[in-house]
Amino acid sequence: MSELDDQQLAAEIAQSTGDKLVGLLQNPRTSRRGFSGLEYEGDAMAHHHIVDCLRAARPSDAVLSEEGIDDPSRLKASRVWIVDPLDGSSDFGYSPHWAVHIALVIDGVPTAAAVAVPGWGTTWATEPKPAPITSKVGDRPRIVVSRSRSHYDGRLLQEALNAEVVAVGSAGVKAMAVVRGDVDAYVHSGGLYEWDSCAPVAVARAAGLVCCRTDGAKLEFNKPDPWSPGLIISRPELVDDIVDVMT
Repeated sequence: MSELDDQQLAAEIAQSTGDKLVGLLQNPRTSRRGFSGLEYEGDAMAHHHIVDCLRAARPSDAVLSEEGIDDPSRLKASRVWIVDPLDGSSDFGYSPHWAVHIALVIDGVPTAAAVAVPGWGTTWATEPKPAPITSKVGDRPRIVVSRSRSHYDGRLLQEALNAEVVAVGSAGVKAMAVVRGDVDAYVHSGGLYEWDSCAPVAVARAAGLVCCRTDGAKLEFNKPDPWSPGLIISRPELVDDIVDVMT
């Protein structure tokens, strides 16, 4: 993998990790395992695969993974890979709504990224850029929110924008639903972590979407505290209206 450029490497690792997770689901030894055991094994296997690939291909780069121990030395590194080995793990083995996030941040800016959604049979990446977005939605805005936020975010958006609201677990799946035109925006006013948002934001921006915090502020990555206060990924024409509702 060392011969691949950063864009190719992100896509290759996301795809291969997704393939390994699908293999885990199809393995008779694990397919009948209870939820917690299957989720744990998937998280661990995906994390180790990603870290091993990055160590082999980019040994000098830092890594921030949801499943790893945060090494403060990443704050002094110019190049940091921010990864979520299994996003939406509560859906793993139960629905297609889980994803793999791989993103490279250089000096705080996401520059190469990929999001694999094996349940949809696709890996989206910053290069080649996703096809121009063609919304499959009608005149009424359709917005996806987190299941845990549906009674708050969903209600606000429905009442203020007459939006049709749907709820899904994985951040990567929600973001890619906007990229492929199934919905017009993804809104999350609760906190989430950089590994939840970094790769989806990079891919969404490559597709021409606007990404910001729910107050409209700029998103930042590789911060000392990887927690982030909210996220909007949206078609450009809806962003201002959503920010007004959420603030």
